Amino acid sequence: MDSPIDRINELPPVPRRTPQPRRPWSAVLLLVAILLLANAILGERGLVALARAERDLAGIRAAVDALHLENIRLHHYTRTLSENTRSVEMLARGELGMIRPGEQLFIVKTTTLEEQRPNSPDRAAALPESAR
Repeated sequence: MDSPIDRINELPPVPRRTPQPRRPWSAVLLLVAILLLANAILGERGLVALARAERDLAGIRAAVDALHLENIRLHHYTRTLSENTRSVEMLARGELGMIRPGEQLFIVKTTTLEEQRPNSPDRAAALPESAR
């Protein structure tokens, strides 16, 4: 009987593959690649540090813009003071309490009704012993 199954038994055995020895270089190369990737993301000059630097830069730019606006405002203020003597006078009157020569200053003190009564108990308590 010439069946195909009988011929299989007559064939030589299939040669087995001998396992290739593992190359340590591939593991070392993989480790180096992982370390380089981690350094690129988390390192001193990595993506995290870049994001932090960009955030700091945005804050510094905002501070510079605010200082620039303050500088413009102060420049305008000094120009106004140097060109307009009326503004200097208004500033001296308002902030320093200065008056022109020849002007008289009147200080008006407001009082309550109880302070105006001569025999008020609050007024008697406020007066010294010799004035009672």
